[in-house]
Amino acid sequence: MHMRNGFSELAKLMFKNSGNTEKLKELLTSEYSETDLIAYIQNEDPLVARAAVFALGLIGGLEVVPILVDTLKDSDVYIRFNTENALWEIWSRSGDASVDAMLNAGKKFLKNEDYAQAVERFTAVIEVNPNFAEGYNQRAIAYFMLEEWSKAIQDCKQTVALNPYHFGALAGMGHVYVRLGKIDAAIDAYKQALIINPNLVTIAEAILRLRHAVQGE
Repeated sequence: MHMRNGFSELAKLMFKNSGNTEKLKELLTSEYSETDLIAYIQNEDPLVARAAVFALGLIGGLEVVPILVDTLKDSDVYIRFNTENALWEIWSRSGDASVDAMLNAGKKFLKNEDYAQAVERFTAVIEVNPNFAEGYNQRAIAYFMLEEWSKAIQDCKQTVALNPYHFGALAGMGHVYVRLGKIDAAIDAYKQALIINPNLVTIAEAILRLRHAVQGE
């Protein structure tokens, strides 16, 4: 295990190679195991912990997700920020480069507001790997933008069935329920997302707005 006092070798490695993601991944994989990086999260130096969380986002697998979910409640705001990004990175990796390429292509269609094409691309992802939760989550976003509410809800539910930690899908489910006027269901979905990730400030605010709206009726 590569433990050091102060500014660790891990943090130095990441700082020196921050401009070359692929090289950084190779170095991390050769120098550190997931067990090493998990241990670094508990380091008393916050710079080390932040680096470890970021590194797990680059090379970690689904098995580290429960640990990262716990880290979403860390007292250090930068560790929490890095953790949320790390989870999204891990969730976006299927383990198959061709599937990941299709997912990224779908995301580009989403960004360009070509939602029908995005649905087609994410559907192809799901057909190739029906156990890849992020394929359903991204398609749910596309369906949401197309206002196909029942399909969006179905994909959100499938995402959570495959990945119970997916606070993004739970928040998305809440958004759809709001559009459907199902306020109690929306609040429940939002609360589940916050339990997993208490850093979702906009979701907490949405719950307050919905409660005020209900009380004002």
